[in-house]
Formats: sequence, C-alpha cells, structure tokens
Amino acid sequence: MTAQGSDGFERVTYQAGEVIFAEGDVGDRAYIVESGIVEIARDINGKKMTLGTVEKNGIFGEMALIDEATRIANAIAMIETVCIPVPKVAIQAQLSNADPLLRRLFQVLLANARSLSDHINRIVADNGD
Repeated sequence: MTAQGSDGFERVTYQAGEVIFAEGDVGDRAYIVESGIVEIARDINGKKMTLGTVEKNGIFGEMALIDEATRIANAIAMIETVCIPVPKVAIQAQLSNADPLLRRLFQVLLANARSLSDHINRIVADNGD
C-alpha cells in the first residue's frame, strides 16, 4: 500500500516477508524506515546470510544510488514495515552540491564496502564446500 503523508513524502507499507528489493536489481531509490524492521541478506550457495537489520529512522539501499552498481543484497520486511522511498534524483541532487572531496570519499567508501562484501562471500562460499 502506498500513501502520501501530511509532510508530502510517499509512504509504502510492506507486509512481513515481502521483498522490498532483490540482489542484482537496479537501484532507483533508497529507503528510510519509518516503522518496522528490514532484513538485509544475501543468498550464498543457496543459503541466506543475514548482513544486518534496519529499524526506525535507518536508511538502506543507498549504495546503488551513489555508485550506479546493482543491489548487493535483498531487503525484506521482517514485520509490517513502513518505508519512505527517497528517489535517486534527490540523492544525486544533494551529492552534486557536495564538496568534490566528499563525493570522492563516498565513492571510495562504497567501493570498499562492495569489495568487503565480495570478500566475505568468497570466504563463506569456500568454507561451505
């Protein structure tokens, strides 16, 4: 269910178990959790590996918006969850006004996070054989 809040922001309600986005999807928005809990997980060798959870006021899905890469994990509502989607253009507008050094820092941090995620996947996959 999608609703418009009195503050003008869109709200989307996800039911428990509902996939918000999947690993490999193109990222067109980030999300702020208004209520509920979102699990961030990856599928490694057919097994779910939970990377973390995001609760009220937390943000997820931002990485794909900044570095233009696909989603590295699945986001799944653990209980009924209300999220505020933040469109890619809003993030990019804010970043375009940021100091070039800060923009570069964000890019490096995201590259490091993706590299670490890939490294963890290789370790888990190697130990699972």
